[in-house]
Amino acid sequence: MCGISGAFNPSGLSPDDAGLVARFGRIMRHRGPDDEGLFADAACVLGHRRLAIIDLSRDGRQPFASRDGRFQLVFNGEIYNYLELRGELAAKGHTFRTKTDTEVLLAAWLEWGPDCLPRFNGMFAFAVYDTQARALFLARDRCGVKPLYYAVVGGTFYFASEIKALLAVPGLPRAVDAQALFDYLAYNRTDVADETFLAAVRKLPKGCRMAVDAGGTRIARWWDPMAFLDARLDVPLETARRTVEELVVSAMTLRMRSDVPVGSCLSGGLDSSTMVGILFDRLHAPAGYPCFTAAFPGHAVDETAHVDDLRRRYPFESLRTFPTGASCLENLRDLAWHNDEPTTGAAIYAQYEVMRLARQHGVTVLLDGQGGDEGFAGYQYLHGFNLYGLWRRGDAPGLVRELAKVVVRRQDRSSLTTFGFLVLPRALRKAALRAASPFLSRDFFKAHADKSLITREFFDAGDLNAALARHYQYKLEHLLRTEDRNSMAFSVESRVPFLDYRLVEYLLGLSGSFKIRDGETKYLQKLALAAYATPGIVARKDKIGFTTPMDAWLRAAPWQELARRSYATVRAAYPGVFDAAPSFDKSGHCWKIIQLALFSDLFLSNAEIPR
Repeated sequence: MCGISGAFNPSGLSPDDAGLVARFGRIMRHRGPDDEGLFADAACVLGHRRLAIIDLSRDGRQPFASRDGRFQLVFNGEIYNYLELRGELAAKGHTFRTKTDTEVLLAAWLEWGPDCLPRFNGMFAFAVYDTQARALFLARDRCGVKPLYYAVVGGTFYFASEIKALLAVPGLPRAVDAQALFDYLAYNRTDVADETFLAAVRKLPKGCRMAVDAGGTRIARWWDPMAFLDARLDVPLETARRTVEELVVSAMTLRMRSDVPVGSCLSGGLDSSTMVGILFDRLHAPAGYPCFTAAFPGHAVDETAHVDDLRRRYPFESLRTFPTGASCLENLRDLAWHNDEPTTGAAIYAQYEVMRLARQHGVTVLLDGQGGDEGFAGYQYLHGFNLYGLWRRGDAPGLVRELAKVVVRRQDRSSLTTFGFLVLPRALRKAALRAASPFLSRDFFKAHADKSLITREFFDAGDLNAALARHYQYKLEHLLRTEDRNSMAFSVESRVPFLDYRLVEYLLGLSGSFKIRDGETKYLQKLALAAYATPGIVARKDKIGFTTPMDAWLRAAPWQELARRSYATVRAAYPGVFDAAPSFDKSGHCWKIIQLALFSDLFLSNAEIPR
């Protein structure tokens, strides 16, 4: 896990660009405090900050050169199946001088070129520079676990793992991207496609590769979740159960490969709890294996009773952090600085404190349950897509049965409101969205509502499986972005077993009825993995995760005053966007206004980037 950056111009770089890329690295030092490296020639500068995870020796220093020096690599992430690939490449005649996955990645590139990408089981963003051809190749993992941002200024292509590094480029415009702002305010979404909150900065889309040379810039998609919907795996439920269990165990086995201490995030929900159970029942985790939880004593969102329930079964060490409204307020600016862009809710603060706790206890790698809700249909509103699919197919008995079960199980009201929204004609959907966003100006709404990919594609999913594929395309990345930034803030690597591509692809090909059945989300996951949790956790009907009691916090006078000041700031920073102040009694609105004000202050001003 690292921070990568670079500057490239096949016609020749400025003499200042080597120093600029070195500055990128200093700004991102938190991503890699263990080592740094720089490569430079007339056309390209590559920079690297290292967080040592595999092979802690200096053999892992980057940029990493091919034996003949022609190719230079900078790489952020992990290739979990590097040992298997190393054996395959050795059989083809490749020799290795280190024990790193970095060297395996470069050898795979030399052997297969861009066709190496589907062979990688991992999370990655990397760049390979061909010194002879003066060509740069960049790629990103399937789901977008690892980030890669770029900007073109004065004919030079700059890239980095974090946006804040690119803000050091002289002359980079700092205007906001209006469509990103709209999706954030109207849909509570960021990271929808290749946009960022800065119009001049884009990101390489997940599952894509990029070639940059004298002929220009070309982007191609190498992985598409929609392709796996056509698999239509016609297998018995019991076969799917066994396959899913073994895929999850395999994914976790690969992600336990590390030369530094490993621990787990543990919320008390199904995803993180079953992962801990697998660690002990199948992977023989030692007693005292560390698990980290955010606790909120006295609040309804506190999940420590479920953690205690699991602790009675497995001998892990339960380590807890206790975030408060006051501590959140104190850390708010640092949280915003590390996350680069506005975030959609205060739940990320709980995650931020969990990452801090892990670092304080000497843990460098954390397993996290992110991605379980996308693969197994865990969000309550996904009932709406399931009902919509039954409605579109004309399956009246199935629709009535599922509706009744949703009501009897007292599922969240988003289950029914989402269904209601989906059955509306497009014009009425737009009217409903407008009614939910009365604080946005009419002109701003009109200019951007129809351009939104959320409007045009996310809500065009015709059934549950199509909705899950669109979650990988348009929703999951905003969670992965905060996961990356919060963990990297404390030089911690976060790994997400439920996003193992084998599991993702297999689940997308299975019937939606395996995922939601009889008004119950995560039906197949519970069948496959319930044995690793406790009956109380499996039977839960609520969904909390790493969240906070933000509604209670916001009633405090300091938060209310900050919200009022923040609204004055954003009215001035974003003219023509707001008609009126949103209700500060609603924590979601309040949080977003505060986040926008912090973003404006930290990143839109022309002040020097701190640190």
